[in-house]
Amino acid sequence: MELETLYRRYCVRLKHALFLACLIVALLSCLTILVSTFALHAYDIEERLYPIFTLVSVTVLITVILGASQFPAFIESKFASLASSLLVTGSLAAMTLLLAGRHAPLPLFALLLALHTMMPISRPVSLVLAAIITAAHLALSFAHRFGTERSQLLYTQLIPEAVLLASASGTGLYYRYMTEGAHRRTFVGTRTCIESRVKLECEKEQQEQLLLSVIPAYIAAEVKRSIMLKMADACQDVANKQTRFHEMYVQRHNNVSILYADIVNFTPLSEQLSASDLVKTLNELFGRFDQIAQDNQCMRIKILGDCYYCVSGLPVSRPNHAYNCVNMGLQMIEAIRFVREATGANVDMRIGIHTGNVLCGVLGLRKWQFDVWSDDVTLANHMESGGIAGRVHITQATLLQLSDRFEVEPGDGASRDGFLADHKVETYLIIPPTKLSGVENGSLRPNTTSERHNSVVSDLGLGLATPGSAPSRSRPSSKMTKYVECWGADKPFANIAETTLAKNIGLTSLAMIESNLLPDRNTCLECRKWMNSEELNPALLWYRNRKQEADYRGLPDPQFRYYIACAAVLFLALCIIQVATVPGTVVLYGTLVPTLCVLILFTYLCWADGNGCCFTKTSQSDTPTSVVTMDRCLSPSQVVASSRGIRLSIFLVSVMLIATSAVITLVDYNPDLAELSIDLSFDDDNFTAASTFESKTEPVVEFVPTYLYSSALTLAAISVFLRVGFLLKLMLMVISVTTHISIFSYLEFFQEYHDVHDDKLSALPFELKSALVLAVVVILFHVLDRQIEFTSRTDFLWKAKLKVEQEEVETMRGINKILLENILPAHVAEHFLATRANQELYHERYSCIAVMFASIPNYKEFYDETDVNKQGLECLRLLNEIICDFDKLLLKPKFSCIEKIKTIGSTYMLASGLRPGQEDDSGDATKQQEHIIVVLVDFAVALMTILDQINRESFQRFKLRMGLNHGPVIAGVVGAQKPQYDIWGNTVNVASRMDSCGIMGRLQVTEDTAKILMNAGYACECRGPTFVKGKGTLTTYFVKTPFDEK
Repeated sequence: MELETLYRRYCVRLKHALFLACLIVALLSCLTILVSTFALHAYDIEERLYPIFTLVSVTVLITVILGASQFPAFIESKFASLASSLLVTGSLAAMTLLLAGRHAPLPLFALLLALHTMMPISRPVSLVLAAIITAAHLALSFAHRFGTERSQLLYTQLIPEAVLLASASGTGLYYRYMTEGAHRRTFVGTRTCIESRVKLECEKEQQEQLLLSVIPAYIAAEVKRSIMLKMADACQDVANKQTRFHEMYVQRHNNVSILYADIVNFTPLSEQLSASDLVKTLNELFGRFDQIAQDNQCMRIKILGDCYYCVSGLPVSRPNHAYNCVNMGLQMIEAIRFVREATGANVDMRIGIHTGNVLCGVLGLRKWQFDVWSDDVTLANHMESGGIAGRVHITQATLLQLSDRFEVEPGDGASRDGFLADHKVETYLIIPPTKLSGVENGSLRPNTTSERHNSVVSDLGLGLATPGSAPSRSRPSSKMTKYVECWGADKPFANIAETTLAKNIGLTSLAMIESNLLPDRNTCLECRKWMNSEELNPALLWYRNRKQEADYRGLPDPQFRYYIACAAVLFLALCIIQVATVPGTVVLYGTLVPTLCVLILFTYLCWADGNGCCFTKTSQSDTPTSVVTMDRCLSPSQVVASSRGIRLSIFLVSVMLIATSAVITLVDYNPDLAELSIDLSFDDDNFTAASTFESKTEPVVEFVPTYLYSSALTLAAISVFLRVGFLLKLMLMVISVTTHISIFSYLEFFQEYHDVHDDKLSALPFELKSALVLAVVVILFHVLDRQIEFTSRTDFLWKAKLKVEQEEVETMRGINKILLENILPAHVAEHFLATRANQELYHERYSCIAVMFASIPNYKEFYDETDVNKQGLECLRLLNEIICDFDKLLLKPKFSCIEKIKTIGSTYMLASGLRPGQEDDSGDATKQQEHIIVVLVDFAVALMTILDQINRESFQRFKLRMGLNHGPVIAGVVGAQKPQYDIWGNTVNVASRMDSCGIMGRLQVTEDTAKILMNAGYACECRGPTFVKGKGTLTTYFVKTPFDEK
C-alpha cells in the first residue's frame, strides 16, 4: 500500500513538472500575442480593448497559478491541482473561442493535447473537459453557419474540425497511456534496483554474521578478502600453481589463559535421551556456558562432544585473563550443580586451566572451525583430564597471574595424568569462595585417562570421562532436558536469520526510493535531474559513456508497433479531412492512397507475429562495429522491434510521406475549379453570415483550414514515435512547420482567407498566427518527448545498475552459501537457509553411520615452538597443507557421501552416510551399510597416499593412525554464538577409541565392521582382545592396506 502511495506521489511530481511547462508555454504565448497586438494595433488600440483585456486577464490568472504551483502544499493537494487545471483550461478555452473565431480549432488542438497530457487531473475528468470544449466549439460553428445559403457545403467544415479535435484527444490519450506505462516501468525498475541494493546489504550483513559466528572478526577480514580474490582469479589457475603452500589464517597471541571443561557422566545420561532432547540439552548447556564466557570476557573456541574449551585474552589482551577463566570455571560448576540438584542427574564439571601462549585461527579448506594450538594448549587439556569433578584445576603459571585472589590447595594432578607426571607439572585446586571442601558428589578419586588425540584436545564423542553411576531410569534425563530448556539459550544462527536490516528491508527500500525518485519539493523535477545527472548530458540527454549510449540506442523497442499504428490512424484522420473538403484530383488520391497503403504495410509488418519465414537478425547493440547474426526464425515484428536501422527507416519514410501528403495538393492549385466563394465575416459582437457568388474567384480559399489542420496532424504523427530520439523529432517538426508555413505564405489565397475571415486581432499577419499556434504544438510535443526520453533513459540506467547489483547479490549469495556449507554439511545448510522463520533446533537420528578418526601421532614430535619455526607457526603451516590436501579429496565424486565433521589438532574426523531420508531409499539396507563402510576405507587408503606424497616432498615421516566404526548416531547443530555441527553417540566414542588405542600406519576397526569388510572382499587381520578405555576389552581388527609393509 505504501509503495502504491509512493508511486502516486512520483506520478504527481512528474505531472507537476509538465503542468509547469504547460503554464510557461501558455504564458509566453499570451505575452507574445499581447506584445504583437500593442505593436501592430497601435493605430486603433482603443478598438482592441476587448481582446487586450481578455489576454491580460488570462495572463494574470496563469501567472498567479504558476506562482502558487511552486508551493509544496499546492503540489500535494488534489483539490488545488483540480481547481487550477479547471481554471487554466476554462480560461484558455474561453479566450480561444471568443477571440479566434474561425481559427479556433488549431489553438484548441494544442489545448486538448495539453489537457490530456500535462494537466494534473485524472483521465475521466480530462475526457469530460475535452468533450465539453469540443462540443462547445462545434455548437458555435454550427450556429454561425446555420441558415446561410449553400449551408450544406459549409457543414462539411464541421467534419474536419470534429476530426481534428478528436485526433487531439486521441493523441493526448495515447501519450498518456504510453507515458504512464513508461513511468510505471521506470518506477518498478527503480524499486527493483533499490530493493536489490538493500538485499545486497542484507546479504553482506548475513555474510558478516555468518563468518563471525565461526571466526573472530580480526581473522574473518582476511578470510573474506581471500575468498573474494579467489573468486576474482578463478580463471587464473597458473598464478595459483606457482606456490605450493595454501593460505593459512593463523595468528600468535601471548599471555592468555586456556580453560578446558568436560561434563562428567554425560555419556550414560545422553544414551537415554532422544535425538531432539540431546540436541536441546547440549544447546542449552553450551548456550549457558557461552553466556558465562561472555560475562567473563572469554572466547569460546570449540565444542568437542561434551567437552568445552575457551580462552581469555583473545583477541584483545586482558591483564585479568587468568581471573576471568577461574571465575568462569567456578560459575560453570555452579550452573551444573543446579542442574544436578534440580533433576537428580549425576552430572558435574571438570575444569582445567593453564596460562601461556597460543596460535589461533583456522586450518584447511573445508569445515572451518576456529581453534588454538600450542604446547600450552596441550597442557591445559591435560589439566582438565587430570582434574577432579566439581573443582577448578590450575597450573602454577595460572596461579602466579591470580595475585592471591583465590585460595588454593595442592592439586596432585600428576597422580591422575601421565603427561603431568612426565613433565613434573605442579598443579593446584581452587577452593570455592563459599566453602573449602569440594562438591559433595565430586569425589577426589583419581581419574586416570590416556593421552588425548595429538595431546591437544579431548577425546571425541560424549562422556569421555570415567562413567559414574548412571541413572537406572530415564526420568533424570528427561527432567534435565526440561530444566535446561528454561534457560532459554539462543538457537543456532538466530542472529543470521533475522538481521536488523532484513527486518526493516521494506522501510529502507521505501526511504531510498523516495530519496531517489522524489527530489526537493520546491524544485522542478526534470530540470533538477537533467542538470545534476552525472550520467546524462543535460542538454542532449545523451549518456556521457559512449558504450552506454550505443547500448541504449541498440535496445529493441517492442512498443514500436503502437507508434506506427497510431501514425496510421492520424494519417487516416488527415485523409478524412482532405477528402471531405478538398476537391478530388489525381494528385490528391494519387498521394493519399499509396501513402495509406505503405502505412498499412508497415503496420502489418510491425504487428505480424507469425513464424512462417526465417529472418536473420543483425544487432549492433553492444558497439558500433559489432555485428551479431542470429540464425533462427524471427517474426517480422521481432525483426522490426530489434533493428534500430529498420525502425528509423520506417519512421523517416512514414513522416516524409505524411508531411508531403499534407500539402501536396497545393501544387495542383486551380482557381477555376468552382465558382463558389463564401464570405463569412464577424462583427465585434456576434457571428453574422453572408454568401456571395462570384464568377471567377478562388474557391480554394475555403480549404485553407484543411491544410493547417493537416500540418498539425503531421506534427502529431511525427511525435507519436516515442522512442525515436527527441532531437531528431524536434528537427523534423521544425522542418515540417517551416516548410508548410513557407508554402502557405507563398500562396496568396492564404492571406485572402485571413482577410476574408477576420478575427479580433486582424492586424496580426496570418503567418505569425499560424506559426505561433503550430510552434506551441511543437513545443508541447517537445516537452512531452523530452520527458519520455528522460524517463526511458533513466529506466535504462536503473536496469543497467540493477544488472550489476544483481550480479553482486549473486556473488554475495554464493559467498554466503560457500561459508555456510563450510561450516555445515550441504543438507544442513539448506535446512537453515530454507527454514529461517522456523528457528527449530536441527537434529537427526541415523540408524547406521560409519565414523572414522585419522590422526598423525608423530606430528607432536615435529611440532616445535622454537624461534626457527616462528614459535610453531611454520610447523602449523605444514599441518595446514596436509589438511588442505585431505580436504581436496572430498571433492572427488566417489567420496561424495563422506562428510568432514571437524579437525582436532592433527586428528581428522569423518563420517559417511549422513544423508537424511536417504538411508532407507535403497531396498537393501545391508548393501547400504556395506557401501558407507567401504567408501571410508577407500578414503583412508587415499589419505595414506596423500600423506606419503607429502612426506616425500617435505622429507618427513608422518604416519596415520586410523580407527573406524559404524552404528547409530545422533547429528545436530548446537551453540548460538559459534554454531557447530556435530555427531554424538557410542558409535563415535568407539571410533575415537579405535584410533587412540591403534597402531601408527594401520586402520583399526571393530569386529562387526571387520565382518562387513571381509564380506565385501577386504582382507582383515585380527589383532585380538584389546583394552578400550570406557568400553572394556574388545576384539579388534586391522584392515590390510598397500601401506602396511611400509
